[in-house]
Amino acid sequence: NDDIVQPSNGFGTHPHANQEIFSYILEGSLTHKDSTGNQETLGRGHIQFMSAGAGVEHSEMNHDKENECRFLQTWIHPNKKGLPV
Repeated sequence: NDDIVQPSNGFGTHPHANQEIFSYILEGSLTHKDSTGNQETLGRGHIQFMSAGAGVEHSEMNHDKENECRFLQTWIHPNKKGLPV
């Protein structure tokens, strides 16, 4: 996906399972928070890998009040299910 997140907007908490997820920030910043206790704000050029294995919930939010965030996200479905998170 090639996503543009408007200022003060984003993707609320949602589930993923049996996926390896790769995110790359092209413009702006994006805050990731997940059910395993991880939280970080990623800026332009940052890369994030997340293993959703047996299941994880997470959100991605653009907390900037003026600037959009644009990021690429790829979901890889491994051959084996239930990999560790």
